[in-house]
Amino acid sequence: MYQTSSGRADPPHPVRGAARREAILQAAVSLIGEQGPDALTHRAVAERAGVSLSATTYWFSSKEEIFREAVALAAGEEVARLEQLVLDLAPRRVTPAEWARELSAALAADVRRNPAQPVAMYEFVLEASRQPELRDEVARWETAHVRLAEAGLRAVGSADPETDAHIVVAVVSGLMLGLLTNPSPEFEREVMRPVLERLFTRLADDAPA
Repeated sequence: MYQTSSGRADPPHPVRGAARREAILQAAVSLIGEQGPDALTHRAVAERAGVSLSATTYWFSSKEEIFREAVALAAGEEVARLEQLVLDLAPRRVTPAEWARELSAALAADVRRNPAQPVAMYEFVLEASRQPELRDEVARWETAHVRLAEAGLRAVGSADPETDAHIVVAVVSGLMLGLLTNPSPEFEREVMRPVLERLFTRLADDAPA
């Protein structure tokens, strides 16, 4: 630490550097989500992050490296968010309607708050099909979705939550694509929520009496 004349400790240089590096990666995620991977250049990222061009080239030698690290950052944030949802919801016993309402509301809120983030994640999935080095990070994100689905299915009484979780994730992925192209309250309320409620109800009905 460095002491100022007032006695306050300034953060060390590595912390400031790490914060700048993260700002560059956050800017990259936004660009990918808004304009696609082809928009990713050192200059565009620097402008979006509000840093000098030399800052991006200092931290990242190529746009491929920026993309790779942006995948890791975005996937890590999504995993942390989804795991928190699991911790919040797993201990509760809820009805299919309650679970559908909470899940659809959470997904819609994510899209309203930062629509570029889920779009970027879909871009990352597509790129992972072409670049094997991205697959581990994408797999962490996908596993977190399955764990969240399992938690909900246990809460509504599914007889086979491990298998049913993959059904739920597949349906939610399709609904998310619909939500991204139609981010209206009506879509969440009149399409996403009823579909999820019917799905959870049917899966819960398969449980033994």
